[in-house]
Amino acid sequence: MSRTHAASATERPETLGVGAADAERIPEERVLRQWLAREADGGAADVDPGSIPSNASAVLDALLSAKPGAAAFVYRERPIRWYRLALERERFLELRPVDGPEDLLWRGASTDGTLFGVAERVREEGFGPLESAGIDSDAVKRYRNDLESGTRFDPLIVRTRRGATPWFVADGNHRATAAALRFLETGRYEPVPAYVAVTANPVFGPMIDRLRGLTRRLIGRTIGHRGDREP
Repeated sequence: MSRTHAASATERPETLGVGAADAERIPEERVLRQWLAREADGGAADVDPGSIPSNASAVLDALLSAKPGAAAFVYRERPIRWYRLALERERFLELRPVDGPEDLLWRGASTDGTLFGVAERVREEGFGPLESAGIDSDAVKRYRNDLESGTRFDPLIVRTRRGATPWFVADGNHRATAAALRFLETGRYEPVPAYVAVTANPVFGPMIDRLRGLTRRLIGRTIGHRGDREP
């Protein structure tokens, strides 16, 4: 077993900020290919459904071209560990819309900045607030009807950082809102599948580097003192 495989087999998801017992480590390329295929199926102008690239780098380039705001973290925030899991109810209720211009639309339609808050607003006022904000309410209705008929939708793409940070939906705001609406209507939460990207925490990184440097200096001093002693 290689060092990489050994490390991935023994690490616990909760230490990376995931915290779900059923979290499965998955390769990034698998996630990005499915994300890009969804964009193609949705009619993204920059994606040809008949020619999804076979090269991993080309897949990322195509995705960044199709979703420059939502997918930018895949390029910027390395390294990334990807997991597939079913979102626990408490985590689902706290999901926030992705950073960027679209975030403003969804937050404007939310009661509290979360996607569950968007569903609460729809529950109270109908779909008017979504339409006023420029959000495709028909897509939310379709997904809600799919859930009502027993159809399961593709996993959300969610991103977070190591440590206690918010979870943002990079792809799937309409699906998440539909699932929240279904929850409000039925009172039952059906676990929502998600691909979760756990990125490096810019606060933790420098702290860890400083601790490593301090450890090396202490070890060096200890070795130096030992060298000065008589045998």
